[in-house]
Amino acid sequence: MTAEIIQSGRPAPRVLIVDAPGEHTMFTRMNLPPFGPGVVAGSMRAAGIEVDHHDLNSDFSRMWHGKEFTKTDLRPFYDERAVISYVRGGANEFFDAFAARLLAGKDIDGADVVGVSAGGDFSWMEMHSAAVIASHVKRHYGKPIIMGGNNLDYLMQFKDAFHSWWSACVEEFDYLITGPGEDTAVDAVFALAGGRPAVPMATTWPGVARVRGDRVLRAPDAIHRIIPPDLDGLRLEDYANFVRHRPEASPRKRETDEMWNLMQLYRFPAYLSWVANDANAANAGNGFEGRLVLPYVFNYNCPYSCAFCTESLERTKLVHAKVDEVIEHMAGMSAKYGTPYFYLFNNYFNLINGFVEEFASRVVLHGVKFHWSDCARFNGLTYERLALLHDSGCRKLTFGLETASTKMLRVIDKRVKLAEAEQVLRWCKEIGIWADLEIITGLPHEDEECFDETAGFLERNADTINYFNVNRYFVAPKSLMGAKPEAYGMRLRKFPDAYQRLLDANYRWLANDLDHSYRPQNFRVYEFDEIDGRTAEELAEAVSPKIARLNAIQSNDFMDAWQVLNMRRDQPVSAPARFTGESLAPI
Repeated sequence: MTAEIIQSGRPAPRVLIVDAPGEHTMFTRMNLPPFGPGVVAGSMRAAGIEVDHHDLNSDFSRMWHGKEFTKTDLRPFYDERAVISYVRGGANEFFDAFAARLLAGKDIDGADVVGVSAGGDFSWMEMHSAAVIASHVKRHYGKPIIMGGNNLDYLMQFKDAFHSWWSACVEEFDYLITGPGEDTAVDAVFALAGGRPAVPMATTWPGVARVRGDRVLRAPDAIHRIIPPDLDGLRLEDYANFVRHRPEASPRKRETDEMWNLMQLYRFPAYLSWVANDANAANAGNGFEGRLVLPYVFNYNCPYSCAFCTESLERTKLVHAKVDEVIEHMAGMSAKYGTPYFYLFNNYFNLINGFVEEFASRVVLHGVKFHWSDCARFNGLTYERLALLHDSGCRKLTFGLETASTKMLRVIDKRVKLAEAEQVLRWCKEIGIWADLEIITGLPHEDEECFDETAGFLERNADTINYFNVNRYFVAPKSLMGAKPEAYGMRLRKFPDAYQRLLDANYRWLANDLDHSYRPQNFRVYEFDEIDGRTAEELAEAVSPKIARLNAIQSNDFMDAWQVLNMRRDQPVSAPARFTGESLAPI
């Protein structure tokens, strides 16, 4: 279709991409440019499509801080019936006015196609505002609509619970892309610009959703390509992370400043880093300067089959960029946007044998300087490899330990050796890489002995663990445990009112000042009884004290930093639950 457009002599298609807003900008400053929409924008521009990209989080933030709305005003976004009715053509003056305000100044008339990103933070404000914005554009401008975003993959996993959303959006909009969009979105734009109908192609195009009767279906996802995000057109100043910057200071003081900056960007958990950013922004120009942190991904998919994970049920081809391509992308982005700071969001950094050594040598060879964080596995990490990672700019690694119970490690097929994990943590500490962990509690048949093993591991290694994130287990339908629950000792129950129940929980979270150390558990569509064990109610009662006990092990350093930084904010807020040893609020 690209060739047909070019050969016809018609002007290249023009696409307006808008990123739907989420609640986070009501709590803190934005700090990371949108990765997925940036990748799609870059792919479209490379294909000759003219792209006008706007992150509506910028507009949403200005509206909030300008007191154009209150939290109570947003209640309709957390009402299933109100949103679905509007998508299907129903009148709603609030949605119309709110969407019009967000889109003010955007050249919708000049676009051939409008793309709407529903975001990727598992936020119902994102998912519902995306549907409202798309509906507003369709009814007032008559433009073809393509919708994408990682949240669509979440909605697809629990498609039965959210059937009303899917049936309304699939029937009202042209394309809903649930997987990688870097190629499918380009094809969709050329099809719509060339006047080809959307529906027939939706049956076979990779990742495009459709509804057949009462069933929500999608074709297999497209294969990812490694593309750096193109952030042209965005208000990049809105994503600034304000860090120490005193060029006139002595070399020793500048070195100290940089150490503080690395702590803020890499050592602190995300929500503490946001507070530091807010506090520093108040002193912009007085020893503090805004710098971008850039998102980047160079590998997708996983060769392991951890039973709780959505990648365990279907094997997908590994996608990994070559080392020289990674260096070229990162060096190019660093030079273009004037920053050495990166957050990498790979499946895990050491996915390919030999990559660590090649990457470190190329960084030295090319004389580039990066600071970065990423996920990693303990497997195969030696002292020498960790030292190379540090030399190449690695400041933090996040490891998915999940549990330190030998029984539970076997059940979920994690393939982690605890002795190796403890050794890697010690090496990271010695070398100067902050090591974070992901922990899951509430797994089926996780008894007190299993839990005590995990708590004991965290206590025993407290000096070498920087921070650990406690997650409550949820049933993912696309995982081995979700597809074969009986094999893992579970009998599933589906919440009959899961959709509106989750919306109500999200609105309560919003109304109670957005504790960003916990997001509402938007994955809790299913609960389960243990076969020959505890009921779902007993499990729910047991898990909160477990989470509280684990949170109490967390380093006091973060609470101390929170208290100091919070006093420097214009509007101090209560300490996050994770710092105070509290458990998450029930949903």
